[in-house]
Order: sequence, then C-alpha cells, then structure tokens
Amino acid sequence: MDASQAFAYQQNKGTLVPGQSISVNKYTVQVERYLSQGGFAHVYLVRTATPVYNTTHHVLKRIAVANEAMLTDVKKEVDIMRLLKGHPNIVHLIDAAWHRMSNGLYEVFILMEFCPGGGIIDMMNRRLRERLTESEILQIFVDVCEGVAYMHNSRPPLLHRDLKVENILQASPTSFKLCDFGSATTVATRPPANMQEVRALEEDLNRHTTLQYRAPEMIDAHLRRPIDEKSDVWALGVLLYKLCYYTTPFEEHGPLAILNVQYRIPPYPVYSSQMNALIASMLREHVQHTSTSTSCSSDSATTKITLS
Repeated sequence: MDASQAFAYQQNKGTLVPGQSISVNKYTVQVERYLSQGGFAHVYLVRTATPVYNTTHHVLKRIAVANEAMLTDVKKEVDIMRLLKGHPNIVHLIDAAWHRMSNGLYEVFILMEFCPGGGIIDMMNRRLRERLTESEILQIFVDVCEGVAYMHNSRPPLLHRDLKVENILQASPTSFKLCDFGSATTVATRPPANMQEVRALEEDLNRHTTLQYRAPEMIDAHLRRPIDEKSDVWALGVLLYKLCYYTTPFEEHGPLAILNVQYRIPPYPVYSSQMNALIASMLREHVQHTSTSTSCSSDSATTKITLS
C-alpha cells in the first residue's frame, strides 16, 4: 500500500492500516482489517503471532480521547470490563493501554476477544424476510440476561445502561455476548436532590443512554426516581420487543409513550402469548419498594433477574 492509498484508507476506514503492528502492553498485534466505528472509536480485526486464549484473532478498539475527563471515562470502562472478565456472556477483555500523543490527545487501545458471528443487528438484517424464530430469540435473550444478571449481582451492583441489539455479539452459533461497557456505572446511592443534580443527571443520560431504550425515570429526571437495576430490565424489555418485531415499542410516539407505557404488539410476526407477556412484565413502571422478578427460559436454560 503506497502513501496515497494509506491516506485514503485512513480517511475512510480509521487511522490504522492493514499490516500495521500495535503494542498493547505485553501483546503485539497486527491489523488485518477495519471492522466498524462509533463515536471516537474505531474497531479492527487483529492477529497475534501466537494464540491468546486459544485463538490468534482478536478485536482492537482504538479511541482518540480529547482530555483527562474523557480518559477517566475510558479507564472506568476498562476497569468494569476487568471486573466482569471471565463470564461466558460478556465480551472478554484481554488488555488495555493508553498514551499521550504529540498533539495533546490521548490514544487508547482496548484489546478484546473476537466474536466471529458479528453483531445481532447484522443477523437481523440478513433475516428481514424470514424473521427470527421464538426459540432463536429466547436463546439470544437468555444469554443477554445471564450477562446482565452477573452485572447486577456484582458488589457493588453494576448497571449497563445501554442495552440494545447493537451491543450483542454472536460468539458461536449458540452463544451470545454483551459488549460496550462505556455507559456502565454503579447504582446511585440516591435520586437527585436539587435542580443542579437533575441537570447533571440529564446530561449524563443524554451522553450514555439511547433514547428508545430509556425507562420512564430516565426520560424525565425531574421525577427524581431511582435509576437502578429496574432501568436495565426495562431496556431488556425493549430489546426483546426489537428482536421480535424489528422496531422498538415506542418508536412511533416517542418519550410521552414511554412515560405512559403505551405500546402495541404488531400483528406480524406472530409469537406466543407467553413471549408478549414476558415483554409486558418488563415494560411497566416499577414502583419503588415492590419486589418482582423477570424470568425467561430457552430449552435447558433459565435466567432470573430479581428486582427489589
């Protein structure tokens, strides 16, 4: 690849080029190809000379970070991935490194496992005519619930806060993993107590959550309701609805419909009444101090997320 080709590649496909070697602490990886981008991050398929965790193929996420505050956020993401490392339904962190560049920006590299099946959103796009079956949907959803339950049962409990189909990867034909922990955080000790705290919460939610997946307490921070594990469970309900119907339940009418919990079940595709009841059990306002549980089963697997 000559200089002009490399420049064109960088303009369209990120900052790293195929064949380039990158060091992430003790690991040296070679870039194979660009995969995707989001925000300030570019994602690449890379290879190690010798197997790491039984494979030579991995994913390298390269993030350009403008300042110390943003670097703190990225370090928090890495720390959370380290805490969650080892769970079979959470993308595995291998290592991470960062340094300050000559232009004053920080360059961060996060080395992770490669999920060869790609994103669930890609699977859905391939199945526009022949939609996912109920058993396929439950297989995906059970694995996601396992990952979320592991986060919620951590000490202290962790919220993902950005559960959506774009953040689920297929590791194998029968295994699915949760990814992207840039929005994850611990549960706040209390709701906002004044307008300054309400505005700070609104700004945080706008930066770290996706509108269509937000629970009512996230839509209107002025309600001053707790944002906790129940907020993730609401997002799971939206995610399950999207796996079934390829749209989100509040797409048409937006925030007001979320606040009023107003949605309908489309006539097609047809799923069981139990599936729609499972969606409904998550898409409801969770009154404080009540105890409920959400459970789903797929053949041999059962997952329960308990709300208290």
